[in-house]
Amino acid sequence: MSKDKMDIENIIKKAVTAGRMAGERAAKDAYKATERRLYAVPVLRKKLQDDLERLAEIRQFGPQKKSSSITRFMKNGLRLTAEEIQEALIMDMEAGIAADKFELETMEKALTEIFADEYYLTVSGRYLEGLSNEEIAERISCDVSTVWRNRKRLVQQLSVRLYGAAAVR
Repeated sequence: MSKDKMDIENIIKKAVTAGRMAGERAAKDAYKATERRLYAVPVLRKKLQDDLERLAEIRQFGPQKKSSSITRFMKNGLRLTAEEIQEALIMDMEAGIAADKFELETMEKALTEIFADEYYLTVSGRYLEGLSNEEIAERISCDVSTVWRNRKRLVQQLSVRLYGAAAVR
């Protein structure tokens, strides 16, 4: 075999190996990102409720007079009226609320994909309710290793649902 052909084969092997490693890294990153998003669901639910209540208060009573959220609308020497500040603050809050709602809807839709699985509690218990592996195992009458193994399987399914082919190992 000629030296040029050997060099080309080595380059191809290195490229294939690098591609495989990048794919594995992307799948691992998608799994971790899915876990972060699952842990965030209960916090986002509470935040959304708080933000909706605060928005209703701002609409009814106006913003607080000394709020840090107001000062960011008063930069660059611009003088805004109280109504303009209130409208800007409301628009800003509505955008944040819409983003939080979208994330919750996305996660809840993904969770419905695994809801029928007999080990659904391994995911909902851990990420949404904050249960330990032992508590989950006790609730579904199985071994802790079964909890861990099935949660991993279900989170991988959610990863594919959320991130597509990038989550496939």
